[in-house]
Amino acid sequence: YPPDLFPGGKDVETVYGTVRVFEWGPEDGDKVLLVHGIGTPCIALGGMAWELVRKGYRVMLFDLFGRGYSDGPSNVAYDECLYTTQILLVLASSSLPWTGASSFYLVGYSLGGALAVAFAAYHSHMLRSLTVVCPGGLVRTSHLGWKSRLMYSHNLLPEWLLRRWVRARIEPQHGQSADVPDGDEAEVNFDDVPISVVIAGGRDKSKSTTTTAVVRVGDVVRWQLAANPAFVDAYMSTIRYAPIYGQHDKVWAVLGEKLAANRELGGVGGLLQRVCVVLGDRDTLIIKDEWIEDTRAVLGEDGVDVRVIPGGHEIAISKGKEVADAAVSSW
Repeated sequence: YPPDLFPGGKDVETVYGTVRVFEWGPEDGDKVLLVHGIGTPCIALGGMAWELVRKGYRVMLFDLFGRGYSDGPSNVAYDECLYTTQILLVLASSSLPWTGASSFYLVGYSLGGALAVAFAAYHSHMLRSLTVVCPGGLVRTSHLGWKSRLMYSHNLLPEWLLRRWVRARIEPQHGQSADVPDGDEAEVNFDDVPISVVIAGGRDKSKSTTTTAVVRVGDVVRWQLAANPAFVDAYMSTIRYAPIYGQHDKVWAVLGEKLAANRELGGVGGLLQRVCVVLGDRDTLIIKDEWIEDTRAVLGEDGVDVRVIPGGHEIAISKGKEVADAAVSSW
């Protein structure tokens, strides 16, 4: 995607390499940080971001390490520690205050939802709210297929062979979509999901027209495979180490305890008390009924606000307005 696709773009230098960050919207607006999924970079959440800006919010998007225009550090595990550090580095890159008590709303999609929960478990005081859309984290390990178990294993096959296998598997139109590591019975081909892209200042309020173009998820993934040499390694390491599967008694439990403690205080100081979970009714990866059951069990009945939107795992991309509306209504 064009490096100047969104306003306020910049390359932030960090000890782990460069991170691509976009920040725009009213400077005095409430702040929202959006975290994208495992395969498609921040362009995927552009529709949602523009809708939030239209509602008066200031938004920040960034490419996770090894995706889009962000570098991918080597010799480091792509786990919640790395990604939490990246979020803090991104927040610190702004000339406006994004840190401190109840500073911003956090929205995470798919992998980004899992990372948002990991962040909130230890930094909930910074958040005004937490919204996760078709999130990873509580995916039951029974849904992890044997191919994925083998592909992302250690020492069972040579690493060069695993890397070649993974690359072939996530190549658009050749196998499983990069954004859907499992879930072979999806109703839509995820690589064909359109991403509406605002171009030529189309959302500039000083102009009366809105200009958009459409690219597809598969186009963006194909570009990453060609242009970002860290993408495949970052993808593999994320599957291996990030908090995607079976986190019921791990980071989600930590967050559940934090939310319960905050509720005991009666909302003093605007402390985070619940999580808004937005699900697709036809998502074959994040299965609605399982997630409603598991989130309530882990976070508590009073710790979850569930919203269900028609669609599959792609709703954050294809239905940005509806997801933004659901999130804002919970804030």
